[in-house]
Amino acid sequence: AALKIGQQLELAEAKRRQCESASFLIKTWWMMENLAEQEELSGEEIQVNEEVRGYTPHSSCKMDPLFTKVEHSLEAARALKALRTVVKSRGNSASGSLLDPGAIRRFEVTSRLIQRTSAALEARLLNSFSEVYSEGGVYDFSSEEAASRKGRLNWVLLRELAEALMCFDSGRSLHKRYVHMVVTSRFPELFNDHTKDGVGMGGDSGENDSNEEGGSDDEDVDAGEFDADETRSKLSSLFHRVTEVCTAEFSLIAHVFGTSSTSSTSGSSGYDSFASSSSGADTIPLQVVRALLQRVISDPRNGLQARINDLLESIDKRGDFLAGAKKLDTFVVIHEKAAGLFILLKESAEQMLIPMAQDNDGDRSSGEIRSKNEANARAVSSLIQFLTSQEIALSDGHRRGYLNLELRLLHHECCNALVNVGGAKMLKPQNIEEEPTRPSRRGSIDNFGDLANKTGGATGLAEYRAPIMPLDKRHLKKGRFTDLLNGPLKQAVLRQPLIHATDSLARARLMFGGGQGGGGYVDSTARVILAIYSQMCVFYGQSFLFPIIESLGEMLDINPPSTPPSLPSDDSNPHNLGVDESFWVCIERIHTAAKSFDRELWAEQREGSVRVWEILVGTGSITSLTLAKDRRLRFFQELEEKGEAAILRALDTLSTHIQWILVTGGESMLATGGGKRLGLPNMTSQSNGPYNIPGGSSLEATNSPAVKALTFCLRAQFINIQNALTPQSSSAFWTALSMRLYDILCARLLQHYTVTTVGAVILSRDVEALRSVAMLTGTDHSHWDMLRELLTLYMTPPDALKTMLVGPDGKGLFARAGKDQSLVFMSRRNDYRYKSGQVWRTNNWATGLLEELGVQDPTDGPVNIGLYSAENQRNKS
Repeated sequence: AALKIGQQLELAEAKRRQCESASFLIKTWWMMENLAEQEELSGEEIQVNEEVRGYTPHSSCKMDPLFTKVEHSLEAARALKALRTVVKSRGNSASGSLLDPGAIRRFEVTSRLIQRTSAALEARLLNSFSEVYSEGGVYDFSSEEAASRKGRLNWVLLRELAEALMCFDSGRSLHKRYVHMVVTSRFPELFNDHTKDGVGMGGDSGENDSNEEGGSDDEDVDAGEFDADETRSKLSSLFHRVTEVCTAEFSLIAHVFGTSSTSSTSGSSGYDSFASSSSGADTIPLQVVRALLQRVISDPRNGLQARINDLLESIDKRGDFLAGAKKLDTFVVIHEKAAGLFILLKESAEQMLIPMAQDNDGDRSSGEIRSKNEANARAVSSLIQFLTSQEIALSDGHRRGYLNLELRLLHHECCNALVNVGGAKMLKPQNIEEEPTRPSRRGSIDNFGDLANKTGGATGLAEYRAPIMPLDKRHLKKGRFTDLLNGPLKQAVLRQPLIHATDSLARARLMFGGGQGGGGYVDSTARVILAIYSQMCVFYGQSFLFPIIESLGEMLDINPPSTPPSLPSDDSNPHNLGVDESFWVCIERIHTAAKSFDRELWAEQREGSVRVWEILVGTGSITSLTLAKDRRLRFFQELEEKGEAAILRALDTLSTHIQWILVTGGESMLATGGGKRLGLPNMTSQSNGPYNIPGGSSLEATNSPAVKALTFCLRAQFINIQNALTPQSSSAFWTALSMRLYDILCARLLQHYTVTTVGAVILSRDVEALRSVAMLTGTDHSHWDMLRELLTLYMTPPDALKTMLVGPDGKGLFARAGKDQSLVFMSRRNDYRYKSGQVWRTNNWATGLLEELGVQDPTDGPVNIGLYSAENQRNKS
């Protein structure tokens, strides 16, 4: 029964309030209608604006004190809101057609007076709000009494004015006025006139500025010198100020625009419309915060984002790469400061705005408080999302502009290092390589001015694709090896692109984050790091190292001199055999550069290196890591192929020069009488090679001059090769050279030379000397061991050859070297054939030996010398 009585009392009280509201509304309407009729009858317009705004003395006012006295502002605002509701409801209703024309006329006249009064009262309240806010003062929210102290901002009065202004279009004009006052008074560097400086951080908020004025500002910007340190300082100060001001204003907004204690009470007038929409009023502070942030950050002319774009465009207008480098630094600073700004703004929004849900809740039920908190939480969540979207809009646009500029300037700096520091010459851009890592959307930007004009907008940009600009091989070959070593292959030049690339990686991590555990955009980080690494692989390979390697091979003259070498040679200055020492130094520099490239950029399994491999692994992007590995593999495969081609060219050059010294030089010396130095008589008439020495000749020299000179040259080459190549590569190269040397000697011996017993001694010494050089390194030199055994055929008397060939238990040369090879080598004995008239005949002892052995003479027909090459010897073994 008591509960039912309580409910009936509450219902009665509610009806009473409704009756009072209706009664007051009717009285107010009649009052306004009476004033409107008097105005119409008298023909003298009531000075509503002057009376409401206090310009007319109260004694002379025709309007009711409800609207002219400041102390009745809240009640007047509520009354006018109710009257406007009546006007609006009548306009949306069809009942107006039932009224007589006189009533309609009175309604329209009254409606116009209500609108004029509302506009005047709203203007008065807005001016009062502006005056109180403009007085400034310390924000002290400890108590309402503290707000009225001297030097304090009277936020209580602001709250009362805001409560009244909320009756006019839900406070829309108040929100705009408040936001405008904040941005113009607290951010003069952004929104005030005549503050635009050389960094683009100032600007004009007036909407009447002409394009001509803007143009003059741009000229002033261009005239000034860009100072990167000053820019960083101004950006840092500006971002700090935005954080500081917004944090303070968030707290003020929570206290001024939140629901006051008077709004939740019935009030003497009965107008509780403001309190009746408390669920909506609870989110009003967050709406104001959002409007403020949107103006500060996204204002199209003076907002933070617009000013940053102005800054970037002011750098772009200089059009040089030095300005572009400064712009990169500015990008990083902006991103770093903006990230910190948005973090602090989100924290401030959560800390300053959510607690207001617990303010002034003493008169509310638990259900109302819970509903209010839920609505507030949703509003705060929406605000956080808004801040996130603003951060993305700011960061993503700058990231796109940054990436294009980063890739372009990286390419420029690398090319600049080669041209200006390395003294190289680069060809015109070739077609850009199609990479699977970065699908082209709109082509490349080949002009810095185009890039500068487009980065300011930060939208719709195609990703920059660096053109391939290889070094001019004709210029490289013209300068020869010395210019290469003192130019593009200097250590400083080789390292410079890697330094620029590591700087780019560091900036990219700051702009995009470091992947897992480092925040940021993981996929974007992976794509950017992959883009930088792919571009460096293309530049360091196709533009830099590959043309140098190709030029090295082409600079080697594979053809030896047309004149025979001078023998014996000067031991103090060995011939380079067509391959200059500088060639091998260049090879060594390239090999070192390739290792440095992999160590400095890829750095696999090097924890803490913050290089490509570690960053990509940290992002967890399997696709990007796979593409990067493929790009790295292709780089080194192509480098290895071109390096092998250059080294094979060196091997061919050494081979032709070995033949030039060993064959041309040796035979030329004999033809010109050089054999006398060996103490050999009549050597000038010899036509069967340097080993067809008559019996009884004295041997003063240990080796033939050609072999002596050749071994000395080869030993000098070995030192260069060993310094340039890895142990595995030098071993393989020297093994191949050993086989080439063997083939040259054996081919000449089996085709053109005959060997006497005395000549066999010299030949044996020469083979031993060549074998000693050939075995300086390498894995398999068994062909020389077999040759040493075959040379015994020239030192053995004819009657002992059978034993030598067959051997005890069938283990002679036939078994070890093969019948044909043994017989072919034996056929080069000086006494194997003799000349009868114009015909060469086989000696009787040789014919008898062949019959006794039961074999045919393989030299009776054409002999395939290739069957006895070192390669075939290895295959047989």
